[in-house]
Amino acid sequence: MGILDKIVGKSAEQVFIENLKRGKSEEQKRVIDFFLKEAGCFSGCTGCLGGSSTMTMDEYQQMVANRLYSLNLRERALEKIGLDESEIQEIPPIVLSGYAFDDVTPTNDVWVKIEDDVAVASRFAASWIFFSATQIYIYTYKFDTTSDDTWETTQDFFYQDITSFMTRERVVEKIDTHLTGCLKKGIQAEKNNYIVNTLRIVVPNDSFSFSMRNNETLEQSLQAAKAMLRERKFVK
Repeated sequence: MGILDKIVGKSAEQVFIENLKRGKSEEQKRVIDFFLKEAGCFSGCTGCLGGSSTMTMDEYQQMVANRLYSLNLRERALEKIGLDESEIQEIPPIVLSGYAFDDVTPTNDVWVKIEDDVAVASRFAASWIFFSATQIYIYTYKFDTTSDDTWETTQDFFYQDITSFMTRERVVEKIDTHLTGCLKKGIQAEKNNYIVNTLRIVVPNDSFSFSMRNNETLEQSLQAAKAMLRERKFVK
């Protein structure tokens, strides 16, 4: 169900968004407008959501990047896992980061916005994968841009227990419907597809997925990790 499926009119729309913003910080309110601003706007109408103070796509991505860089996640990861630098010198760590498009909880959906073939979500995840002589260690930090919610997880696996590293690229069809016109009597449908990239670590009877954005450096790191896995898998 889309964000605005439950909205039946402009007054209901305004109440819905006002309730979403209740108790939020100013930045979180701007983020809510960023994801919802198109809902109430139509050429020639007054009282559009958002307005000139609404975030642009570039501003939103910069906000996410600033928050990510301020977290010092490498140091946080080593502290949470309880590792020393000398224990993880086998190969350089893999750093994964990306919008958590599929990360839906029972109480909170992930919002997705697409402009000019650029897709962003209201939740972002970053993972560090470290390699010791016998194990891999994974630390993931996830945050929501519309709330104070954060999640931290740590995992570790012996090489012998890992079945495979798998990367997956999935195209997701996204069709948004909007009520249009000042009297909200028209319906407009818009389709914008986006790509979801994940790394999947498969172990017996289970698997774990991590958000990622593909690039050449990451691909080289993944190839090194797969070679490491083949080399150490049968070492006792």
